[in-house]
Amino acid sequence: MNKYLILLISLLVNLNNYFAADSIDIHSCVLLKNKNNLIPLKNLDTLNIASLNISTNSANIFENSSDNYTDIKHFHFNTFSSKRMVKAMVKELENFNLIIVNTDTIHEFSANIIRDISKENKVILNCMGILNIPFEETINLSCQSILYSKKKSFDNLNYSSQIIFGGLSCKNILEDSISSIYAKDYGLETKKIRLSYIKPKDLNIKTELLYKIDSIANTAIQNHAMPGCQILAAKNGHVFYQKSFGNHTYDSLSKKVDNSDIYDLASITKIASSALILMQQESLNNFNVDSSLGFYLPNILDSTDYGNLIIKEVLTHQAGLASWIPFYIQTLNDGMPSYELYSKLPSSIHQNLVAKNLYMLSSYRDTIFNRILATDIGKNKDYKYSDIGYYFINEIIKKITSNNQNFVAENIYKKMGLTNIGYHPIEKWNLDRIPPTENDTFFRHQLIHGYVHDQGAALLGGVGGHAGLFSNANNLAAIMQMYLNKGVYGGDTILNENIIEKYTSSPYYESNKNRRGIAFDKPVRDGAGGPTCFECASNKSFGHSGFTGNLTWADPESGILYVFLSNRIYPDAENHKLISMNVRTEIMNVITKACGYSTNQDQEIVSP
Repeated sequence: MNKYLILLISLLVNLNNYFAADSIDIHSCVLLKNKNNLIPLKNLDTLNIASLNISTNSANIFENSSDNYTDIKHFHFNTFSSKRMVKAMVKELENFNLIIVNTDTIHEFSANIIRDISKENKVILNCMGILNIPFEETINLSCQSILYSKKKSFDNLNYSSQIIFGGLSCKNILEDSISSIYAKDYGLETKKIRLSYIKPKDLNIKTELLYKIDSIANTAIQNHAMPGCQILAAKNGHVFYQKSFGNHTYDSLSKKVDNSDIYDLASITKIASSALILMQQESLNNFNVDSSLGFYLPNILDSTDYGNLIIKEVLTHQAGLASWIPFYIQTLNDGMPSYELYSKLPSSIHQNLVAKNLYMLSSYRDTIFNRILATDIGKNKDYKYSDIGYYFINEIIKKITSNNQNFVAENIYKKMGLTNIGYHPIEKWNLDRIPPTENDTFFRHQLIHGYVHDQGAALLGGVGGHAGLFSNANNLAAIMQMYLNKGVYGGDTILNENIIEKYTSSPYYESNKNRRGIAFDKPVRDGAGGPTCFECASNKSFGHSGFTGNLTWADPESGILYVFLSNRIYPDAENHKLISMNVRTEIMNVITKACGYSTNQDQEIVSP
């Protein structure tokens, strides 16, 4: 095919993807009022949100849909609630600065409730049904925003929450006048600024193929390739597949995996935390990936060969570093943790929590760096995957931000409204939401449950540049979608577009055939193998896998985003069935085929 025709097709596909992200029209909701453009909600880190259901319909669908975006406290009233109960709840609602009210009938009871809570809070009214004219003035004065649908349906409850949070745009108008204020053909517009959650048919996805995902996942579980998993797929910012399979362990009585459960991301930490922070700092001109390690860490690296390493080479695994150093081995005595270094209780000198009832000397960080610096750097800078450089990245982030990596990353997550991703999981979430990983019989001698699996990150207290991050598939997908959105999410610019392009390219492919991006993995270009299925990911695509059994991938060409999370190393990290059965890439193959996308080896777009 003529290269100029290929370029034109590529351009048209990208334009189609860009406009498709805001062109889904699947609801009948009409936005009647939107003071100060409150909808879609922005700056979620500044909002303390509650939802209040005073309808006769179940609000579970609205609540579950809203929970995809951030943490929300849900309340329920009805006309049978006692005055004492209503008064107590209204008092409790004063603790929130935004309340979303769901109702299917506006009557005196609901109007009075809305009026009372609006005295201290901003109120969004989501009304499914007929607006009651006698109470219209009270409602209109009390609410900052009003979203209305004449049709009562579970679908509209789902879609209305997505409009409020910016998952879906709203541009409908009233078919008939409903009052003197809201006449026929009236309606305000909003834009899409976050992920949406819709049915595959709404994107023309080949639903007859998607059942194969279920089959692949269930077969993997039956063959003990993993106890369970979460799988999410999206196209052009619309999630069309989101399911969980199996249990937390192989015990059939253990908790079934839920979409809200939190997995150990392992090396996906590199792109969902470390690279995210570095790109943010480079966007702010506080960091340059083309500088040397020694430029930022002179106190650690002066007069060492490590000081001369270019950070870009380190992050593309092009610096000649050792693949891995088992730091934990030197902390053992007769195969058990040495209590010259460890303590069962925290103290002023034992602050790094390694596992349950196991704390490491805080000063052991220096020993780790001395061990690294005593390890030779390879003379030939060929591609060699390594975690070692990320120990320095963790220190660089502390230096340039004056804060630790945990703090900086979680500030970004909060800005995006993401509350199911972060370090130190047992401090944030109930243990029953966290599937366990390995039954560690070599180092910690316990089941690793709620603590980072990676030994090096554990020695540093659970926060590493290469490991330590936990998340569910949904929050990780939001980060990957932000990358696809060229650094924008939730109406905020998180990263500079040019910086994302720089980090997700392959700077050493032409000179060294190294496929890697800067921290990001890239598809193999010369055939099958690698992290992606053959001919289903363009050269522009990027992502990363994780040792614990994870993979996430995003492709700007197709608009497809994919997340697979599992605990395949439970109870034994030597279980490689997930890899030998090719589970993750087979699922990716189904997703791309269902979306009607494929490439050939020259990256010629042959569909859609």
